[in-house]
Amino acid sequence: MDSIEGGARLRASHRLAPASAERYSFSKLSSSYTPRSKRQLARHVTRKSTLAQRGFACLAFDRPKDGVNVGHSLRAALGFSARMVILGDKDSSINVRKLSTDPGRAYRHVPVLEVADIFDAMPNDCTPVAVELTGDAIDLTTFVHPERACYIFGPENGSVSDEILAKCEYVVKIPTTMSLNLGMTVNIVMYDRLAKSTRNRDA
Repeated sequence: MDSIEGGARLRASHRLAPASAERYSFSKLSSSYTPRSKRQLARHVTRKSTLAQRGFACLAFDRPKDGVNVGHSLRAALGFSARMVILGDKDSSINVRKLSTDPGRAYRHVPVLEVADIFDAMPNDCTPVAVELTGDAIDLTTFVHPERACYIFGPENGSVSDEILAKCEYVVKIPTTMSLNLGMTVNIVMYDRLAKSTRNRDA
């Protein structure tokens, strides 16, 4: 008797199965998983930089002699947002804290490093660019500034040393009919960098 009732219940369950299935809708599972390689690509392509501008510029001076010109140069460094100033083997009479031509006390806002060798203080992954009148120097008006650059200027009574020139990736010159003093040269180079970077950013 129990076996007959069990069989009847089993047959009834089979008859109800199609009706029960109609109450439910089945859909294919979808995954929101994105492969790691695509996530990395999207991060680099679509994420906006929080920096006002990319890269940086620093200034280096090879054997500077005149505190007046160094003061003008420090003022230019502050005005054009240079990240660092390097004084290589400077004259002992130059005191960056007491320069009459640097009324803004640039050393309080821009790090000034005094070293024997400029390259000992140069930041990593930074392109050295000598500013000097040589036969193969690139005209500043056509020069494309590196994203991260250290501009090296020679002394007032001489030129950037041959040892430094040999280590520089670029040598640029300002096309003038006469020589310029150190402070003026720094201002022109930094303005050229600013003008070209602004033009490229707005293009």
